[in-house]
Amino acid sequence: MQAINDTTQLINIFGFPSYDNFREPVPFTNQASCLIGFTSAFLALSWIFVCFRLYVRLRVVRMSGLDDLFVFLYLVFTSVASIVFLVSIKYGTGRHFLLLTVGSVKMYLKLFYVLNINLNLSAAFIKLSLLCQFLRLFDKGTWAYRASIIGLVFVTLWGLTFVILSVFPCTVISDAWNIFANNPRCWGYASQNPDLFTATLVSHNLINTVFDIYITAIPFQLYFQPEVTSRTRLGLMVLLLMGATVITLSTWRIYETIYYKGGWYPTHDPTWYGPKSILLMVLEVNVASICASVPIFWPVLRPYLGAIFVTREFSVKHEIRETESSSLPSRGRTGSETELNTYYNDPYVTDLVDPFSSKDIGPKSRIGSESDRRKTNRWNWFRG
Repeated sequence: MQAINDTTQLINIFGFPSYDNFREPVPFTNQASCLIGFTSAFLALSWIFVCFRLYVRLRVVRMSGLDDLFVFLYLVFTSVASIVFLVSIKYGTGRHFLLLTVGSVKMYLKLFYVLNINLNLSAAFIKLSLLCQFLRLFDKGTWAYRASIIGLVFVTLWGLTFVILSVFPCTVISDAWNIFANNPRCWGYASQNPDLFTATLVSHNLINTVFDIYITAIPFQLYFQPEVTSRTRLGLMVLLLMGATVITLSTWRIYETIYYKGGWYPTHDPTWYGPKSILLMVLEVNVASICASVPIFWPVLRPYLGAIFVTREFSVKHEIRETESSSLPSRGRTGSETELNTYYNDPYVTDLVDPFSSKDIGPKSRIGSESDRRKTNRWNWFRG
């Protein structure tokens, strides 16, 4: 038997698998261009949207809160997770596990350890941010406020549980990436039991999906309130679609995890069957951050967009005004000079053109300000 070192391929140590998957076509999500492109693009979008949000909260309205702290922590941890995921491509992500060298596998498992911790933290913090955001929106004592409090408690417990499992996967943490460890005592994310490993992933993903549905449903009840404007209803529909995207990605990840048993089925090949699930979770938390950020900065950004794209609404009202001495035709100021002079003797017209006039003459305008005509919009994310 040849000496084992970091350049030895695993296939030379463990032999060929009972199921030969080496001839399977390379999935699209295993290609480096796909992993780099999607991860980088969605991370960049997340940075843009979250930075807009933080700028509005910290510099414009100056009303920051716990939701902003949590979204900042999310941004830190998801950035670390995305970078680690991209680095793992160099050490085997997307390739067959048995064709990797011992050194590459050790590095891949170390990166997976770091990646798993940061993804779990990211998923928890973005949900905590959204729920704290709801506490600003809803009045105390309402069912939506109480639902947000309940959500905060359960998300915190869920996040702590799985973060602890990811930080301490073995009695000796280094056994999580030491494939030659003697009798390692590992569980959860580092378990060598396929059923236990799959159950850990599925339970996290399933609870995560339930929370996604729960959080999406809380603000949507505003859609059915009579005082909500059509513009707000449209915004709620957009947020609902974004929330549905998060739920779809989460559900898809559950299916992938169950079908491939976390990389153990039809043969143990985590670097070949696992990238799609990891990519889906990266995309999921990034889309969730966009959902959490858009309602914060959009009301501030919208007037500037209105200056670029002319979409202002206006109404034209016609009033018939009778004058004391006017015998002019009702259409326009046409006629002789005498008639025009008579027109400008009208006290209502004189009041409009004379800069020194102080009379309050003429009928009061029936057109109120926009703020008077609109009912209070409860979808106010800036209310502390």
